[in-house]
Amino acid sequence: MKKIIYSALLSGFFFMSTNVASAQHVFVNDQDINELDIQYVELRVGSALNPTKVRVYVDYGQAFSLKRQLIMTADKKPVKFNSAVHALNFMDKNGWDYIEIVAVQAGETTTFKYVMQKTKE
Repeated sequence: MKKIIYSALLSGFFFMSTNVASAQHVFVNDQDINELDIQYVELRVGSALNPTKVRVYVDYGQAFSLKRQLIMTADKKPVKFNSAVHALNFMDKNGWDYIEIVAVQAGETTTFKYVMQKTKE
């Protein structure tokens, strides 16, 4: 009986530590930005073509590219954000803290820029 309990506890601990470790990764295309030697990123949040979603772009200092940007989880699944708060919660759960916001108005369009800082360990 002790072996079963010990084995269950050990399995539970391993599962929890694996989830915590894997949760601290944000992939932008194929780049894990949590592993880069950077402290800040900027989330640009604007309207998407689908009115029930928002368009989110992560600027971590990378070179400009016309390639569509995919923001992905640790298991490389693309994330479609429902709102700016959805994007902020995703970043917070994955090791990034909110610092400030700037709203940029261009004609009828408003883009919100959120500055995020890597969580201090």
